[in-house]
Amino acid sequence: MSDRDPTAPSLLTRRDAAKRTLLFSAAFLTPGWLARLPAAEPGPLPAEGLHFLVVADYGSQTEDQKAIARRMAIFADHLGAPLAAVLALGDNFYGHLTPERFGPGFEEMYSATSLPCAFYACAGNHDYGTKYDAQPGKLQIELDYATQHPASRWKYPSKWYTLHFPSAANPLVKIIVLDSNYGEQALTPEEEVAQDAFLAAELAQPTAAPWTWVAAHHPLYSDGPHGDNATLIARWGPLLRQADIPLYITGHDHTLQHLQIEGQPTSFVVTGGGGMHLHDIKPQQRGEQFIKSGFGFTHIHLTKEALRLQFVDEAGRRLYGFTKTRDGKLAPLA
Repeated sequence: MSDRDPTAPSLLTRRDAAKRTLLFSAAFLTPGWLARLPAAEPGPLPAEGLHFLVVADYGSQTEDQKAIARRMAIFADHLGAPLAAVLALGDNFYGHLTPERFGPGFEEMYSATSLPCAFYACAGNHDYGTKYDAQPGKLQIELDYATQHPASRWKYPSKWYTLHFPSAANPLVKIIVLDSNYGEQALTPEEEVAQDAFLAAELAQPTAAPWTWVAAHHPLYSDGPHGDNATLIARWGPLLRQADIPLYITGHDHTLQHLQIEGQPTSFVVTGGGGMHLHDIKPQQRGEQFIKSGFGFTHIHLTKEALRLQFVDEAGRRLYGFTKTRDGKLAPLA
């Protein structure tokens, strides 16, 4: 893969350049590691396993979203293996939504040739038109589009749901996709209770999958402007800890983050650089492995033994990466 797509526009405004600060954990800054970061390829990968891309906070239809969409396509073209799926983790469409926006805003935005897999969506705060975009019923348009266009790559079966890859009969990973819009004038109190019960039941249910991840829009913990979500920490934090969930991946803050919180086995990953304006970072010195205000997406390669996760920016550079084994051991991505 080349380091730069010559067709990509220059994206770095003076304001965004000033915001693109970053922080690495000293525990990961091993000799020679930073020198290995420029290329997005994570070194030789096992032939087996599954590949996922993850993007959030992307539905702006700006040049920044287009640049990330192009880079995702280029990255997928160079994988040498098909993608299992793209996880589209909320703020799928900013502003007023009509069904006609799915053409330029999704179907044409993300190359069907390079990214032919399903895009599994969840709701961000801007996907509900109640508090932010003054469009009641906005989320239902997204749900209806998936139902009315079954051949589309846009998949949104319900507000919360479970996925198994590569199949339910022989799963390598179980992914629980949630609607994290608590207190956003979005989910009703009855829906909140029902979803909590769904999550508890899914985590308690025996599974043949070696891995179980949880995905949503809002982080539990974040070093961005929205900060920690006390509601989700109280409602979901104990469940993640008890179930020993290795990965909780989200968006919401327009940053790229990997946090390891003391007492939590979960790696908390934020991948909110999908194309909307960037947010400042606010390091809190409590488990930051990496935080950056910048555009990008996440690539995950998963085998039975380990997951390999990396952030890739709009120019194709690996910004950061780590591996995590099933017993919870972390290491820099070689």
